[in-house]
Amino acid sequence: MKCIKMRPDLFWLYFWHKNWFLYLNFNNYTMKIKQLVAGIFLVFTSFSFSQINHQGSVVVDPYYGFPNFGASFAKSVVSEVNDIKVTGIGPCGVRAEYFLADKFGIGIDFIYNSFNITGSQDSLNADQTVYKSYDYKASAQRYRAQLRMNYHFASTENLDAYFGFGVGTNNRRYVAKSDNPNFKDDSQTATLMPVSARIALGLRYYFNNNIGLNTEIGIGGPAISAGISFRFH
Repeated sequence: MKCIKMRPDLFWLYFWHKNWFLYLNFNNYTMKIKQLVAGIFLVFTSFSFSQINHQGSVVVDPYYGFPNFGASFAKSVVSEVNDIKVTGIGPCGVRAEYFLADKFGIGIDFIYNSFNITGSQDSLNADQTVYKSYDYKASAQRYRAQLRMNYHFASTENLDAYFGFGVGTNNRRYVAKSDNPNFKDDSQTATLMPVSARIALGLRYYFNNNIGLNTEIGIGGPAISAGISFRFH
């Protein structure tokens, strides 16, 4: 087994600096998403549609999104280090919406994403032979719960297009652990901002009155997501 040239404390370095590195490129990403959302919004609002949503309806949207910025950043940091693996979940979540009127809905949006960094490090004897190999794992989870307001500006018999805005909590948890007796396991919560927000443009396609598909693009959460829609009247 090869000895990895990486100290255990570097695992925490990925966490505490990740937000600042991502922020450097975020302005460019944000501008591109804003332009795309504005263009699609103008296309939809240039047409006239019949209404399919009704006051009192409830829609539940489980979804999975892309990309996982934390996992992507971690992979770029450890790309040249052997035997280090990076895995991620999400962003994923579930949205629930109650129609206050045919075109206006209020609801909640729960967003979750995480990533894990796993690797090993050899402890060597004086003659440079391997005494024992220790495993290390660092992980980060992010939870967001937002209050959502949606304006449904266009619909047909099967399609439902909306513009949404959400604001809510923003929680992160970081964990580092190892089977090395000299390594102290650690768990902390930290975030740059305690509040999260999202602006999104979404589309639902219904196969019948109750089941359909959903997709959404936006800023503050998954850049793009897709899932199943369940509608209850």
